[in-house]
Amino acid sequence: MSSFSQKRNVKKLVQALRKSMTEDKSSHVWDTDTERLAESLYDGMLACVEDELYLQEFLPYGSMYRLAGEHGVRRRNRNVPIESVMQEHIAIRDVFWEYRRNRSDKVHDFAVEKRVIQCFNGVLQATVQAYQTREPTMDVLDPLRDPLTGVFNSLYFQTRLEEEIKRSERYLRDVTVVLMHVDSVFDPGSEEEAELMRAVARVLRRNSRASDILARLEANQFAVLMPETRSEHAELAAARLKNQVAEYLPGMGEGFTEIGIEVGLASYPEHGEDGAVLLQEASESIMREDSGGD
Repeated sequence: MSSFSQKRNVKKLVQALRKSMTEDKSSHVWDTDTERLAESLYDGMLACVEDELYLQEFLPYGSMYRLAGEHGVRRRNRNVPIESVMQEHIAIRDVFWEYRRNRSDKVHDFAVEKRVIQCFNGVLQATVQAYQTREPTMDVLDPLRDPLTGVFNSLYFQTRLEEEIKRSERYLRDVTVVLMHVDSVFDPGSEEEAELMRAVARVLRRNSRASDILARLEANQFAVLMPETRSEHAELAAARLKNQVAEYLPGMGEGFTEIGIEVGLASYPEHGEDGAVLLQEASESIMREDSGGD
């Protein structure tokens, strides 16, 4: 689906939702926040129909999940009854399913329908939990997550890096840091760049091991901490991750086809015995790769 077509369909869905809520006498809860929420959720759901990986945005730590949670907090703070919040959710859901049923080119696809159901389940869970707790998420580590992508932030990563080095020293194991620099072609702070970073995070989250620690260290830089992994094995994993990101991004649209991905790594104890040293070495390995050095 082209960007223009998706925007047009989102507009139609939002208009249908507003009409539905008016007919159901729920117009008293319609406001600018609801309209923005609906635009974002419908945009995300249409993206999820086309892209299986986008489902992650509707799961805990995802951008759509957080958005729904923030909306739940606003509703609670404005004393909107939970019954009205639930009715709002039902209206958003019903309008989307009606849109799916009326598509002339729609092919019945159980996998897509399952993803859409998971999207709505995530939205409902986030909204209700946030309404009850007045917190956008229930994640105790939320302050240690990057708010844009949902992966961990630099503070958490560096803390875990030092812990893993001590653990590796104690048990005579290796640990490797992989850095991935994303050469964005978009303006800093733009929605396009934000979506680029979320897309990279989706790919890395899906394809990293459960034992790996994924973080966004800087605006355009991600890191993967790989416990009990020697440098030669990490090189293979890093190359695989880089290829998966490079293969995924062109599907995001024309502007995402020229994104460069640079990878560097460093291992304990091969390249250093301190977290700061490993991060520096990994960063320098990217520069050496760029210059064609050894």
